Amino acid sequence: MKFIALKTEDGELKGNIAFFCRTLHVSRQGFYQYLANKDRPWKYQPLADAMRQILEEDECNDTYGRIRMYQV
Repeated sequence: MKFIALKTEDGELKGNIAFFCRTLHVSRQGFYQYLANKDRPWKYQPLADAMRQILEEDECNDTYGRIRMYQV
């Protein structure tokens, strides 16, 4: 999601949120949901790390898809 606003020195957001939401074609609810979740870690990161490790084990593993990785 794109986020445009001016931040003051104390971290407060300045600007008309309704204007920004209309300009970026997002709902106000979606905007505030983005702000609440932007620092949350990705829930699939451990799985992605395990898949990357399988791919790095051998040169021939570059043809592995999710089904073959699951079988290993």
